[in-house]
Amino acid sequence: MEWKTVAVAGTTHTLSMIEGLFWGSAAVSVTVMDAEDQPIYEPGPGEEPVWENVVVTGLYAEDVDIAMVREQFATAAVEILFVEVFGDRIWEREWLTRFHPMQFGQRLWVCPSGREVTAADAIVLQLDPGLAFGTGTHATTRLCLQWLDANVIAGQQVLDFGCGSGILGIAALLLGADQVRAIDNDPQALVATLDNATRNQVHERLQVSMPETLPAAGYDIVVANILAQPLIELAEPIMASIKPGGHLLLSGIMVGQKEWVKQAYAALEFVVDAELDGWVSIAAKKSA
Repeated sequence: MEWKTVAVAGTTHTLSMIEGLFWGSAAVSVTVMDAEDQPIYEPGPGEEPVWENVVVTGLYAEDVDIAMVREQFATAAVEILFVEVFGDRIWEREWLTRFHPMQFGQRLWVCPSGREVTAADAIVLQLDPGLAFGTGTHATTRLCLQWLDANVIAGQQVLDFGCGSGILGIAALLLGADQVRAIDNDPQALVATLDNATRNQVHERLQVSMPETLPAAGYDIVVANILAQPLIELAEPIMASIKPGGHLLLSGIMVGQKEWVKQAYAALEFVVDAELDGWVSIAAKKSA
């Protein structure tokens, strides 16, 4: 059986109309992707954020007349970018073929389903790409994973503040941390974190909770990969959660926001900054 895909250009404002055109023309699935590498971080509970400019793709069975589909989109003044025809595939796996194992630092790898890491000393975190949560592909997550690879030691207590997929907390456990607490304001993120921790067989050493249950000092490492504004607003409880002599890693910060964030954490000793693709991570230490 052959399948056909039709891709069109859209925006936040035209997306609903475009989706309606696809469903109305017998598409069996509709996919929305970012058209301009515009990342979305930490959507609030119940939010469904959309990129400003998108590419929307509809999948059709072979008996659908694509000429009629073209006509419907032309009538609605929607630009068709391309049409492709494919042989039969396992579509739920097809989208994963573009993702490959990624190495962070010396030991840590993030590996999607169906892939394998052969390095003898590899510490492998199994994780498939998802829509809303981090998978290691963005600079902010990469900076955090690289830092964790170099700094986590056995027996540490770690707090992952704004856990998303749980990638950072799970990485810390695989690297030797004794216990990790993962916090997020979105219940879906907590479910995703537990699911991913179970897949990586570290769930028994992981706790998840909402931000209001954040305990006082006691963590050897606190990692907060969110955005500059919430990092500043939450500076006091984040710093309070670090035990004396403990370490903090902040990420999700654009280069131009670095000094602004540092002002909020001036009570700590700044150790090192790292920069990647216009984003910055800030490592700091609390006095013993």
